[in-house]
Amino acid sequence: MRSGHISEKTDVYSFGVLLLVFLMGRRAWWLIIRQEGGYSSVIDYMKSHAYQHQTIVDPKILEEVGGNKQVEQQLHDFLELALSCTQDEIEGRPYMSNVARELVRIDESILPS
Repeated sequence: MRSGHISEKTDVYSFGVLLLVFLMGRRAWWLIIRQEGGYSSVIDYMKSHAYQHQTIVDPKILEEVGGNKQVEQQLHDFLELALSCTQDEIEGRPYMSNVARELVRIDESILPS
């Protein structure tokens, strides 16, 4: 959106922000966070903590997961998808059809026992 051009990839970015909001369990207005030395976007914060999902994901979600490795993998994949949607470079963002396919794949990654 920084370019001023609106496209499908702009919608993908917005959808990625929505995915991050769901994952964090915070309201959308919490998109700017205070850090040492000033403020930062929540997206930059999440990118720098992407492999520490325990500090990013809503504690209620983590409680429900309860150490289930398959569900933890789903959370990781969900976070990776959200971060790919919110890349700064428009060309690096997936198409919405690919986002939808990935969400289905993530959902179906846990097979019933």
